[in-house]
Amino acid sequence: MRPARLANQMGDYLIDMQTLEQALDFAPPQARTKQAPPSYSRAWVVVLVAADLTMFLLSSLLATEIGFKYWYYGRSLERMLIGDAVFIVLWLGMFQRLGLYQRSCALSVKDELYYTITALALGVLPQLTLFTIVPVISTSRLVLLLALAFSIVAVGGTRAALHGLRTANMLRRRRRVAVVGRRDRAVRAAARLGLGANAESLIIEVADVDRSVGHAHMTKDVDIERLRWFQEARRWRCDTLIMTEIVPSSIMPHLLEAAARDHILFAFAPPRLERHAYSLSLQTDGQQVLIVPSQLQACTPRARLMKRLLDVAVASVGILLTAPVLAAAALAVRIESGGPVIFRQERVGLRGQVFDILKFRSMRVDAERDTGAVWARSEDDRRTRVGAFLRRTSIDELPQLFNVLRGEMSLVGPRPERPVFVESFCRTLPRYDERHLVRPGITGWAQVHMRRLLDPSDAVEKLSYDLYYVEQWSLFLDVSVLLQTTVEVLFHRAG
Repeated sequence: MRPARLANQMGDYLIDMQTLEQALDFAPPQARTKQAPPSYSRAWVVVLVAADLTMFLLSSLLATEIGFKYWYYGRSLERMLIGDAVFIVLWLGMFQRLGLYQRSCALSVKDELYYTITALALGVLPQLTLFTIVPVISTSRLVLLLALAFSIVAVGGTRAALHGLRTANMLRRRRRVAVVGRRDRAVRAAARLGLGANAESLIIEVADVDRSVGHAHMTKDVDIERLRWFQEARRWRCDTLIMTEIVPSSIMPHLLEAAARDHILFAFAPPRLERHAYSLSLQTDGQQVLIVPSQLQACTPRARLMKRLLDVAVASVGILLTAPVLAAAALAVRIESGGPVIFRQERVGLRGQVFDILKFRSMRVDAERDTGAVWARSEDDRRTRVGAFLRRTSIDELPQLFNVLRGEMSLVGPRPERPVFVESFCRTLPRYDERHLVRPGITGWAQVHMRRLLDPSDAVEKLSYDLYYVEQWSLFLDVSVLLQTTVEVLFHRAG
């Protein structure tokens, strides 16, 4: 079966299985190629166990040495060492119990540390119980706490370092994703995966999953690996297998077992279910599996109330603290160029409503009379000297604190754009309108991660930051952005 190159920008591969029986029927036994499952995962488990064991041993011995030398001199050292051995055995058992030797590379360092600390803390409880029941192996609680503290630092640090090394190694490897389903759905799903340059997708066309699996009459004795499309995914050494069609539940346990043996991530990509401004969760009702959409956290009434209270409180204090700066800036603008001090411009806000944003005027009066709406430039000859200073120090944005008090803006959120640009972006950038699910902000997640938007081509990158903010909002994130903005304004722009 020879793959043909797809004639699209992705340069992926297409396997065309022409008949229904050929697509999902079982290959004859002699056609099956035996492949040993990769040993990398087992080797990695050995590395983890060895690293944990070493760090446990060093931490326990160090705690015992300190305890024996400074607090418990004269106590039986052999008895304390027996306690150390119990520490190590119970902690290794707790790590195994919590699955720390079965977790995938997709686990973040934060989660790795969380599970490590949890396992270490929980491991103390059975140790205290055992020492109470069997006094002969008991040791000091102080030594136990010291061993726990040393283990958190040593084991946690080692696991974080190993996780970083493994992640870097995985990123250097070329990722291969097999997408299985009807040709139109599989091609569309592959195009939407967002695979980087270090990845490729293998598209395997099948016509009808239910019918071919149905006549095969799956039982627990059937070898799922003999499915032709699964063979192709294995032959191409794919690490991810995505189905655009629903697989009959009767074969799912066998399919998952086979995928796990080959360390293949198995997932579904429903054809009509696309990422949008809501979160999804799976629930079961009897035998039925339900995909339940729910509001994003930022869009809930409770979140809006909390965010509004923060906005009003901080904006009110901000106006009081910056009153002298506001007065000085207004006076400087009026003296230099005359005309209005405050510049008003239409921007698109919450749910697409248009409002007038307030700024100190930094350009000549009627600067866009001849050009119309144009993008601001880093070296803009329309700016006045005072205006250039106000822009560089972000003082020109301070009047937007009044927009916040009026409920038109928030302290943190996607920066509002002009209606003419929003209309253009909504036509060309998918999901652009989702920025308007929250109030626009004086500063935002995009502003602390990239420079000012000076060109339409920057809008794609900026949108990714804005959507991340909308989807991941929390009060902590708002406070973090405010602090980063303050540092940026005081120590970078002002300099």
